[in-house]
Order: sequence, then structure tokens, then C-alpha cells
Amino acid sequence: MMLTPKRWHLYIVNLAPTVRSKPGKQRPCLVIQPTEFSENGLLSTVILPITTKIAAGDAFPLRVRIPKNVAGLIHESDILIDQILAWDNSFFCQELGVLPENLIEHVKIALVDFLDL
Repeated sequence: MMLTPKRWHLYIVNLAPTVRSKPGKQRPCLVIQPTEFSENGLLSTVILPITTKIAAGDAFPLRVRIPKNVAGLIHESDILIDQILAWDNSFFCQELGVLPENLIEHVKIALVDFLDL
């Protein structure tokens, strides 16, 4: 059964294969696309990959830190703001949790800064 990705939720997504700077393998990702698009039959979802390779120092707006044991993650992790992807919903494997409101606000600010909106 295919998952219906929800905005601000984290999922394990199969991103294989790795291509140059694009993160590969199964990894946590944050859905940033409004849920209504998935509910209305869109077959892909806009996501931000998440990595446990923590950036040294302050990497904002390219990364937003998620503390250990938040939103279903067992390791401290970084959301890769500069790696925006649209990925087929059939590659969503498992829901992990919901990003807390304070981190959602950090992601929104980082996206605005990174995209120069």
C-alpha cells in the first residue's frame, strides 16, 4: 500500500541510486509539499533529505539541525535545505514522525533565505 505523504512529516524514502551530490540509499526525508497535492492524486512529493553527517559550525540556511530523538530520528541529524527533490510516492517506505513547530519555522526561514524569496 502506497503512503500519502503529509507536509512536515518525516519518512524513510528510497533515494537510490546516488548521483554526484544527490544523497542516495534509503534515508529520512522531510516532506515540504502541502498534503493536499498528495491527497488529490499527485504521484510525486517535494522533499528535503536528512543526513547524520552533521555540518561543522553554523551551516544555516543550507542545513537545519534536528536533535537526537526528535520526530522519530535516533541520531542528531541535519535537514539538507539545498537538496530539494521531487520524488515518486511509491518510494516512501515508512513514516517516522512529525517535525516540531519550532523546527518547522527554522526550515521555512532557511527555504526563504536559500531560495532568495
